[in-house]
Parts: sequence; structure tokens; C-alpha cells
Amino acid sequence: MHVLCCPRRHGPLRLPFVYFALPGRNDSGEENVPLDLSREPSDNLHEILQNVAKPHGVSNMRKLGHLNNLIKLLCSIGHCEERFGFTYEEIIICLRLALLNEAKEVRAAGLRALRYLMKDSSILQLILRLQVDYLIARCIDIKQSNEVERTQALRLVRKMITVNALLFPSSVTNSLIAVGNDGLQERDPMVRACIAVICELALKNPAVVAQRGGLSTILKNVIDSQLSRINEALITTILHLLNHPHTRQYVRSDVELEQILAPYTDFHYRHNPETAEAQLKEDKQARFLASKMAIVAAFRSWSGIINLCKPGNSGVQSLIGLLCIPNMEVRKGLMEVMYEIFRLPIPVATQDFEEALHSIDPSRFQDMWRLSDGFVAAEAKVILPHRARSRPDLMDNYLALVLSAFITSGLLEGLVEVITSSEDQISVRATLLLGELLHMANTILPHTHSHHLHCLPTLIKMAASFDVPIEKRMRASAAVNHLKRFHEKKKRGPKPHSLYLDHIIRKSMATHQKREQQPRVQKDMYIIKDSEEALLMNLKDSQILNHKQNLDWNWVLISTTLKWPNVNMKNNKDEQMHKFVRRLLYFYKPSSKLFSALELDHSKARQLTVVGCQFVEFLMDSDEEGQAYMEDLVKDIVQWLTSSSGLKPDRSLQSNGLLNTLSQHYFLFLGTLSAQPNGVKMLEKCSVFQCLLHLSSMKNQDALLKLTIAALDYSREGLARVILSKILTAATDNCRMYATKHLRVLLRANVEFFSNWGMELLVTQLHDHNKAISMEALDILDEACEDKANLHALIQMKPALSHLGDKGVLLLLRFLSIPKGFSYLNERGYVTKQLEKWQKEYNLKYVDLIEEQLNEALTTYRKPVDGDNYVRRSNQRLQRPNVYLPVHLYGQLVHDKTGCQLLEVQSVVPDLSYTVRSPMLDKWEGIKQLKAALWALGNIGSSNWGLNLLQEENVIPDIIALAQHCEVLSIRGTCLYVLGLISKTKQGCDVLKLHSWDAVRHSRRQLWPVAPDEVDQQLSSELSSVPSTLSLNSESTSSRHNSESESQPSLFYLEDDSVGGPEDTSLYLRSKPLKDRSPLTLLASSRFVRSRFLNSISLPTKKPRSTSDPKSSVSMGVIRDDPVIRRNRTVTEPSSYSPSQGDNYVFPRRTEQKTTFFVLKHKFMGKQNRCLILKSLQNLECCVIQNAVCGGSSGTQ
Repeated sequence: MHVLCCPRRHGPLRLPFVYFALPGRNDSGEENVPLDLSREPSDNLHEILQNVAKPHGVSNMRKLGHLNNLIKLLCSIGHCEERFGFTYEEIIICLRLALLNEAKEVRAAGLRALRYLMKDSSILQLILRLQVDYLIARCIDIKQSNEVERTQALRLVRKMITVNALLFPSSVTNSLIAVGNDGLQERDPMVRACIAVICELALKNPAVVAQRGGLSTILKNVIDSQLSRINEALITTILHLLNHPHTRQYVRSDVELEQILAPYTDFHYRHNPETAEAQLKEDKQARFLASKMAIVAAFRSWSGIINLCKPGNSGVQSLIGLLCIPNMEVRKGLMEVMYEIFRLPIPVATQDFEEALHSIDPSRFQDMWRLSDGFVAAEAKVILPHRARSRPDLMDNYLALVLSAFITSGLLEGLVEVITSSEDQISVRATLLLGELLHMANTILPHTHSHHLHCLPTLIKMAASFDVPIEKRMRASAAVNHLKRFHEKKKRGPKPHSLYLDHIIRKSMATHQKREQQPRVQKDMYIIKDSEEALLMNLKDSQILNHKQNLDWNWVLISTTLKWPNVNMKNNKDEQMHKFVRRLLYFYKPSSKLFSALELDHSKARQLTVVGCQFVEFLMDSDEEGQAYMEDLVKDIVQWLTSSSGLKPDRSLQSNGLLNTLSQHYFLFLGTLSAQPNGVKMLEKCSVFQCLLHLSSMKNQDALLKLTIAALDYSREGLARVILSKILTAATDNCRMYATKHLRVLLRANVEFFSNWGMELLVTQLHDHNKAISMEALDILDEACEDKANLHALIQMKPALSHLGDKGVLLLLRFLSIPKGFSYLNERGYVTKQLEKWQKEYNLKYVDLIEEQLNEALTTYRKPVDGDNYVRRSNQRLQRPNVYLPVHLYGQLVHDKTGCQLLEVQSVVPDLSYTVRSPMLDKWEGIKQLKAALWALGNIGSSNWGLNLLQEENVIPDIIALAQHCEVLSIRGTCLYVLGLISKTKQGCDVLKLHSWDAVRHSRRQLWPVAPDEVDQQLSSELSSVPSTLSLNSESTSSRHNSESESQPSLFYLEDDSVGGPEDTSLYLRSKPLKDRSPLTLLASSRFVRSRFLNSISLPTKKPRSTSDPKSSVSMGVIRDDPVIRRNRTVTEPSSYSPSQGDNYVFPRRTEQKTTFFVLKHKFMGKQNRCLILKSLQNLECCVIQNAVCGGSSGTQ
């Protein structure tokens, strides 16, 4: 009983001397001791305790059997002290003796029995009063092949935390901390388990952990852990304590939190003094990795951001200051930290800028895009932008704040220093990071915070000055050129890698362009003149007529011939043309096994397939002369496909053949035909559709069906849609899932009339027996409803969504955003019921929904599988995921005046405002209630109708006060998101501006966002020295309901760009065009100058053309009689219509879409003024050229 009487100690408890006197391991098994549950429980318990407490005469294994019987008895009769015949204190005294037994199995069984016995705080208090906690601490502390005992001790410890963590004893805490501190050096297998228990205890009872030095133990293990999910869990424990004022007192943020920066900030850092010199470099790399993980995790939480970015000597300033110190190892590590913080892909380590730029290109091929994996559906999800326009992306709000903090601390200047004074590999990485951050700043930061960033005076000065060393000057000059190259790539946007996705996008664009304008003839470098002589020269030079070595033919010239204007079989009946066609036909026929046998990774694979598609189009344009050849090719493909159903299919149709050879591209030929009316007739004539229908019902043909789905054109009604519908309903689970995902591809590619047929297919998938498929369809429907046409179509179908749980409810709530849907649901009493549910529970559920999505996007957390409560974590974070705001009942109601009146009648806003003004922050329930109220108010304020309700209640200043001063730091983050919702409208932006809060005022898809007035005034003052009659004077913007468009005779505006191919990067201008373009020479090399200024200037001698004149394709200015040229900018409601997107309203990132108007008033007085304007534009180019060179004026997201 020596151990029971020892006094409580303040340091870590270690008692090895007690254990050394004990005998060794007992290998005998448990003795079978019968338990008669029909006897009185008191009799059974008496027998058990008697045998456990006997010092002699009972073997250890018999004691083990009795202890296990005690657990069976407790499970049988429950915790009924009256039936025991003993008090809990007497039972614990007897069990205490088991913890002193010489056999570890008996001690483990005693610990297990105590765990089952401990049902509430009263029993835990008895255990502590009888000083059993010292025996538990001894079991944890001693390491001598007793894992089973230590495991049961830790389970008992966790039960103590669960029952009442505030009673947790210091003795056990000391042992846990001792193992946590020294376990890694001693190779203790229990060290991670002990650290996990310390973290759990720190959340429930931070006082006892802090008093015993446990927080330092956690931070020490942060730098010891190179596994991201463990590292993140440890640092998040500290960040959680920093979040609330009651627990913040236990963490010395200036000292303890910034320990995670030490491997970078301390050049002589050594984590363990005993590390050998030979292992020092390897150990330092490990500490760099662990520190990087911890820093990144800290910047994923509001408490980490606020503590590391506070004014003064903050952690961010320490990190950025290191960039100016010429330590290449630290610079390289910090580059990786910055890439991780801003969710950017890390480029490969290379001295070649082009290679590094290619390595981070989102269009670069990924393994998951293979036919055997996600194929086109996976690629399109990366390449094609989300359809969300009106919904904010919460990740933008988060990144905007972090980016602003880093820029304010001097990150850009630090990167310039790294670029000009580092070795090539690091300089290239720093240049790419600088370009990414400038692009991000231009996209997600308000203009007042970003318009001055792109000048980069330090970099430009170094590149132009001869006072700096030549090496620095050359690096700076190279960086400017690299940034220009980066900017051009961003403007072009991601382009599809696979020919299938490229085929879908181009056909969709072509359909819309046919409705809008005459297609532009593609110019080819080999076309000199349209003459028969040149054509025959091309045929001869292509070598196709000279020999049959197919791969040695000049395929560029063959492609040129096939694209030659007005050349087809009908107009050219020369024998050489027929020979040209016959040889191409023989090469492409599957039976020849020439094209189809080539490997997919062949150097000419892509070129040969493109020429094949051009050959198909060439034959289709050749009327009867080409139809025979076309029919021969199609029938050969059908015969090849039919062989797949035989006993011995062709090798190219077997899985390996389809996956690895060009045979899979025959489906592109069929897809090219399916996009043309004549081609559809040819497919029907050759029974292609019947063959594909037959394949869609066969098993083990997943690759064939994927290719079929991806290749066919669905823009017009016909058998292609029938085949898709059959695969969606009759194929295997994998094929049905892929077909469902392909509907998202068609949605994002803006395939024509998707609302008429695509929505119906998606609604059908909601009832698929495979839940994963139905949930995928639900997610696609949620994205599709961003387009009003799709939403109207969905309401018209009146689908059943209640069986899909909360997500189905959220989709149904979208109906309320338009009058037709509101009437449909209101007539059924649905709106009233939902209002009651949201007030009672759904507002709180909404908080959980958003925070779970944010956690999954920002951390290694992964959403649990249905029915599984186990929290999953991944070793990898997602690259730049989007977190689009989930639908909220109040946010949908405020889109209509009737819904606003309903909220007003039920006093929703006053009740929510009261919660904001009188928060209860002492308990997490009160914090959650406050967050629910904030999210509800933010959704209400996302429209002008709802914003009026907030202004009547005057609650916006209270939200701003919480954002700036709330003691619970996570509330500040929630307020930031909520203010972003309020800034969705121009009126909301103006209200926030009155309180000194700036907001982004352009769309996330707007290629050329126009600076607001206060920035333009600054630009005007900078250009005031230009000697010309050109001046830029901005007038105040009008109100939302009073657009200046009514008072101006002619306006032109920037429209939202349609989803198109990579080459489609032009600036779309719509206006009352003028008859002719200005003869002004384009002097500036910057596209910014050309598009924004030169295209908007016209001469007074030209007469305006009416809007119906199809010849006018470029929007020009308006002739006025004012003595100077002025540009007035008016921000109004979204009223532009983009024919390529249907009836869509484009909204900005955190503000509504403002259709931006320019008005040019000018009067020219002869030819001298033309010279003045030319001179002005030359000077103007000098002022704005840095914008284009430094990559900041535009970009696609």
C-alpha cells in the first residue's frame, strides 16, 4: 500500500522502482470461472470481490476470470447499488488491490472493471478520494512489455475525461505529459496516444493541462510530427484555446504559438540537443516540413490569422522579413509555405520558367483524366468554370483577408528581393508566386486595396536602372518578361487537354455563334491564295500521292488541304483529289489497322485525330461524291464495333486496346457526324445508333459507353439523347454514375437547350436506387439552378425532393427565389412550415453545414460516410476548392417583395438583431446561436429588399462592431463572411463604404474589371500632365434604380463572357455600333490599352450605324458636342443578356453584377486634334503598360 499513501506530486510522476520488484510476464491463459446470472447479484458480487481481494490461495488467472465476470454482471444488472449488496466505495477498494497485482493481465482487467463501473461524477470522486489515480498513473508511466495494461489505462483515462474532465487529477496528467515529452526519444509506442489524450483533455479542462506544462508538450510535438493530419490536430488544439477569451489566458500567444516559426526564424535552431551532426541536415528538413504544416494550419483558422497577423512584431512580419536575408534554404522553405497558404500548386524545381509555368497549368494532363478513371467528366470539373454567378465563394473572402494581411506586411517587396538576389530555381518560383498573387489581388481584393499593386516600382526600377549590379538588373528584366508571359497565360485561361472535351466545347460554341454571327474563316499559315495551282502544289508537297508511308506524310499540309476554302469532292473531280481521299480513307479505316493500331501516346496522335475529324467534315461537305467514301468509313467502324459482341473481339476493342490505342478516337469521328444534320442521317443509314443502343445494354463495356457518352452531340433532339437516357437508367452503376457526371459537363459547356432536356434527365436520376448517383444528380441540379431558365424548367417538373434529406430541402428552397416557385410552394403551405422549422432548428443546422464545408476545404478533415461517425482525415489538402454559400430560406425569400413582407410580418429581423446585440458568449450554444443569427441576417441582406429590412433595424453597425472587436475570434470570421453577403448589391457596398469597409464590385468572370470612381480620380490626376484634349473625369455613380442609361443616347457595356474555348479571349462589346472603325493606329502593345481606350474612340466624320446593322462588330463611343472627351461610368442593375448563356443574370463575387457603362463625349476640330490624340495615347501607354507587363489587369478564374 506504499503507492496509495504517497503524496500528490507537482512534477511528472515516474515510479519505475515499484515495477522492477514485480515478477515477469505470466503467459498462462485466463481460467474459466463460471458465472450464474440466475443467482442474486449480491451473491455473485460477494464471490467475485472475495476472490479478487484474497492475497493468497487464488491464482492470478482465476482472479482475471472473476474480474471479467464482474464486467458481465455490471452489463447484466446495470448500475443499481441496492442490488449489489456493497457500496461503490467497497467495490473500488477491492478493485484497487487488482491494480497492485504482479500480473499485468490482472492489472489490465482491474482497470477495465473500473472503466465499466465509473458511470458518473460521484464514482469518479470516490476513485480520486481513494487515490486510485496514482495507480492509474503508474500503469501509464511504466514501460515494460505491458501494452495491454497501458492501453486499458488510457481507455480509463478517456472515460474519466468523458465523465467529468474538470475533476481530472494532476497525477495522471503528469504521467501523460511525461510520456509526451520523452516518448519519442525512448521509442515509446504509446506516445501518440498520450498526446491525443492530452489534446482531448486540453479542450475539456485546459487549466490542468496548462498548469502542468501540457501546452508546451503539444507544441513540441507539433514540430516533431511530419504527418499532416496529426500535425494539424495538435496545432488546432492550441488555436481552439486562443479562440475564446476564457481559455486564451492559458496560452502565451507571443511566445508559445510562435514556437512553430522557430525552424525558419532561428538559423541555429536545433530541436533536440542530442541530434548527431551527421543527422543534423536531415533533422532540419524534417523540422521545416513540420513547421510548414503547422504554419499553414494556423492560417486556416481565424484565431491563427488574427494572432499571427496582429500589428507590431507579428509572425507574418517575421516570416516576410526572412525573405530579405540571403539564406537560400530558408527562402526555398518559405516559398513552399506561401504556396500552401494561398492554395496554389507548387511548381517543379527548375531554372526554366516555361517548364515551371507548365507544371502548374491546370490544363496539364492528370492521371484521373484517363479513360479508365474519371475521363472527360473529371477533366471538365477542373477546366470548365462553375455556373455559380450570384452565390459568393466563401474561399474568396478568406483568401482576400489573408492576402491583404501579407501584402500589408510587405510580401510583394520581399518577393522582388528574392527574385533579384536568389539562385535561378528559387527566383523562378518567386516570380510565379508573385504573378499568382498579383492575379489573385486583382480578382478578389477591392480596387482600393489592389489598384496600386501592379506597378511594382522596385522591380521596374531594377530592370531599368544602370545603378544596380548587372546580375540583379538582368534578373529583374527577366522577371518582367516572365510576368508578362504569365499574364498572357492567365488571360487565355485553361484549355482542354482531351480532344473529347475540346470537341464538346467547340461544338457548343459553334451552335451559339451560328445564331449570332457568320463564322469567321480560320486562317492557315500555308494558305497563300485560293487557286487550283496552289491546291495541287499542296497535294504534291504533302507526299500522300508519292508513297504509302503514312506517318511520313506532311500532315500539316493535309490538314490545310482539308480546310481549304471552297474545296471538296464536288468542285474538284480531278483524279489526284480522289487518290488523296482514297489513301486517307484507307489509313483511317479500322480494318486497315493503321490508325487504330497506333499507341495513344504516339507523338503524332493528336494531330492525326484532328485531321481525321477534318477529313470527316470534308467528306460531309462533298455531297454525293464524298458520301460514298463516308459511308464506306462509317460501315467499317460499325463492323469494328459489332465485333465487340462476338466471342473474340478485335484487340483494339478489348479493354487494353481501347485504353492504349487511337482506336478510342473513332468515337470522335462519330461525334463529329452527330453534330451535323447530314451526319445524323448517315449514322442512321449505317445503323450506328442501333449498334450503340445494343452496346448500352451490354455488361463489361464501361470504356465503350464512356466514349459513346462523351462523343455524341446532344444539342438537337434525336437518337443521341435516347442513347444517353438509356445509359442513365439501364447500364451498370459505374456507367450510370459517369453518364450522370457527364450531364455536368454538358451544363458547364453550355450545350444548347439544356433546360429543355438535361434537367429532365437529372430529375430522373434523383430516383436512382444507388444513393451516390442520386446525390450526384442533386449536386448538379443545385449548380444548374444558377441559371434562371433551368430553375424555371425544374419548377415546371415539380420533382419530389423530400426523400433526399436536407440537401433536397435546400434545393426545393431555391423555388422561392422566383414568383412562380414561391406561389407553387406557398399554395401548399410549405413556406409557413419551413419558417417554423428554420426558426427552431434549421438556422443552427445551417451553421454546421457551412462550417463542415469550410473545414473540408481548409483542413484535412473529410466528411464522414453516411452512417459512420468516425471523423476521417486525409494526408493531402484539396487544391483551391470552392465553398459556394449554401441556400438559406431567408436568402431565397428576400428575392421577392412578398417574401420580404412575410419576414417582416413575423418579426424575423428584429429577433435576429436582438441575438446579435445581446450575445451569450460564455457557452458554445450561445456562440452557435449568434452565428446562426449572423448567417441569417447576411442572407437577408444579400438583396436590396432584404437590405432595407436590415437598415430599418440598423443592425449592420452591430455586425461591423462584432467583426472588429468580438472577443470570440471565430465570430469575427463569421462576420467577415456575412459582410461579404451584404456587399452582393451596390446598395450594400455603399452602406459598408460609409462604415469604412471596402468590397469587390465586379463579377468573378469579368475579364476587365473597371476601377471605381475613387481610383479613376487618382488615375486622372496621374495623367493630368498629358498634353492632349483627352481627359478622364469620373462622375458619381447613380443609384440602383436610377441608371444613367436612360439619359445617354448611346452606351456600350462589358458583358459576362460566355463559356468558350481557350482562344476565345476577346473582349465582348455590345453597343450601337458606328459605321466604320477609327483609322487610329494601335500604338500600345498592351491589350489593356487597346481594348479599354483605343476601341472606345471614334472620329466625328463617321455616321453611327443602327443596332440592327450586322456589319458593325466593334462597339464605339458616342458623338457629343462637349469640348473635351469625357468618360462617365455608371454602375447599374444587371440588365445585359448574353445570347450564349440564355436568360442569365450575372452577379459579382461579393456584389451584384454591375453592368459598367462608358460614355465618350468629344468634339474634334480638324486634323490637328487627331495628332494630339495620337500623342496622348503614346503617353498614356507609358502610364499603364506596367499594368499589363506585371500581370494584374485581368485574368480568368
